[in-house]
Amino acid sequence: MSNPVCVVMVKAPRAGAVKTRLMPALSGMDAACLAACFAQDVVANVRRIVQQVIVAYAPADGRRALEQLLPYKNLLWLEQQGDDLGARLEAAARDAATRGFGPIIIVGTDSPTLPDSFIETAIASLAANISDIVLAPTDDGGFCLVGIRECRGGLFQNIQWSTPLAHEQTAGNATRLKLRSLILSRWYDVDTYADLLRLRNEMLTDGAARKRAPFTYEWLRAHDSMFSE
Repeated sequence: MSNPVCVVMVKAPRAGAVKTRLMPALSGMDAACLAACFAQDVVANVRRIVQQVIVAYAPADGRRALEQLLPYKNLLWLEQQGDDLGARLEAAARDAATRGFGPIIIVGTDSPTLPDSFIETAIASLAANISDIVLAPTDDGGFCLVGIRECRGGLFQNIQWSTPLAHEQTAGNATRLKLRSLILSRWYDVDTYADLLRLRNEMLTDGAARKRAPFTYEWLRAHDSMFSE
């Protein structure tokens, strides 16, 4: 029986520790506040789509701040474990499977306007046993969503994370493991100032995006002067 869950990988929004590639265009505090908005929007969105949500948080002492930021009573919490992103993804997936969930969808908080259809399509394909893994690639070569029907060791190993090869190498691992893959449309992460300008333009021109990311939109409105030429 299908019992889907969405795992959201979140870092506590501390100045100087998150969204550092947006600096110095943004101060460390502004970058942290924007990261907090991203987290609020992403978690709110996935809660509308999936009944069960696990917040996989880092660092180890970051849960209290995140609980204040995300004051939902039905969230499940998990401390991220592992030396790199691959290990943390595998640990989060195994924890979700141990709790009896499946399919398992994992997203980060760098794509606050990701359309609902990405998660909905991933769940539908995995739950219907049409695919074993779903990936949503990003324009920078990574991916903003991975969904799996069941845990398979090796899927996230030997990946050059934060490089243009991350999606390709993950998809290659899936092929070697003989997993049926569904590749969704491309989307984008907000990592650099150019990405932030793209997000701002999306917000200004797309009402649906504003509805998906209201906290982010309000932050951009409040800081509109920093984008003035």
